[in-house]
Amino acid sequence: MNLIVRITILFVFVSFIVFLVGGVISFNVMMREVNYEQRRFLTERLDRVENRLTTRPVEDTLRWTKLTIVRLNDRVEESTTFSDTLVMHSQLERMEPHLRLDAVRNVDGTSYLISLYDIIIEPDDIRDGLVESLVTMYLILLGAVIVIGFLASYFILRPFNLTLDVIKSFSLTKPDQNIKFPKSSVSEFKRLNRFLAEMTGKVKSDYQSLKEFSENASHEFQTPIAIVQSKLEVLMDGDNLTEEQIEQITFAQHTIKRLSNLSNALALLTKIENQEFANISEIKLSGTLSNILEEFKELVELKSIELKTSLAGDPMIQADLILIELLLTNLINNAIRHNWEGGNINVSLSEDRLEISNTGSKLDIPSDELFERFKKSNQSSKSMGLGLAIVKKICDFYNYSISYQNEGDLHTIHIRF
Repeated sequence: MNLIVRITILFVFVSFIVFLVGGVISFNVMMREVNYEQRRFLTERLDRVENRLTTRPVEDTLRWTKLTIVRLNDRVEESTTFSDTLVMHSQLERMEPHLRLDAVRNVDGTSYLISLYDIIIEPDDIRDGLVESLVTMYLILLGAVIVIGFLASYFILRPFNLTLDVIKSFSLTKPDQNIKFPKSSVSEFKRLNRFLAEMTGKVKSDYQSLKEFSENASHEFQTPIAIVQSKLEVLMDGDNLTEEQIEQITFAQHTIKRLSNLSNALALLTKIENQEFANISEIKLSGTLSNILEEFKELVELKSIELKTSLAGDPMIQADLILIELLLTNLINNAIRHNWEGGNINVSLSEDRLEISNTGSKLDIPSDELFERFKKSNQSSKSMGLGLAIVKKICDFYNYSISYQNEGDLHTIHIRF
């Protein structure tokens, strides 16, 4: 829901509350004014009747339209009383509410009971008219707000939407990309575009610096590692080495190789995070998976692992072939590395899902930490703990969902494309 719609809904809701409260207040004010005017009207008629009695006294009883005058035998103290009554309406032929005025007046020493009444504007009529007028005005206001909201969204927020389109097209992997934000007469949008222009320029500069540092560091690491490796190989070819020295040199070689692999893995993770793999092609996943399983055939046989495959589906995905091969290689290698001698591996591929299960020992870490960097299911193993982290990073890059499930000695990783 965009900003204009939210503001429109809020305005419509507030307007409804205001109209509701205003309608109640208006109804009470109108009723008060109507009652006041009706009483004033009857009071003025009473004054005219009283003036008439001074010139034309009533001997007994006088009945006229909406007027009754009764001469009282005894002198009574003057009084005025308003009340509601029902009177037959001559045209509607039904009983209608009227306002009645009963007053005792002493005129020239004689007391008279004067009764006047007039039709009342009913509260229902006032309420119906008020509701009709308020609903009509509210619908007009609602239509105007909706139209103005759409116009404002198109014209006033158009520079903002254009700015969003420019940001969406921005990519750190395109250093020569020229970012141009749209011009706007709104001061807030001007400030936003100016800030975004400065920020994107700084981000591109920082990214290039970090990329150069990562590439240089990775390259510079490999040079001393290669030198140390060659020196160790020369030492291994020596004639007078003791068994302990050979063991120490072998351990040093393994450590150097581990350091080299670690450097390459971290550099690879950095490239994935920076979205440097943009060579998208259509990949037949079943064929790629079969080739990788064939490459691991000897290792599987070496550990006497029973491999079962079910490639029922043949999904086609749009991705970088290098990353997909890396994802599948790490998953298969992980299933073999952490398996038992004579264990089992099950690989199942359907149209939208890949499942790889393997037997193995219980995890030494919580399952929700399995895909984090340097987290290993067996802390005593020689693994660097980056294989599944790379797999998770590739899945995030392509919006694949990945999950882990454990049932007894069986560990399963699910990937939904």
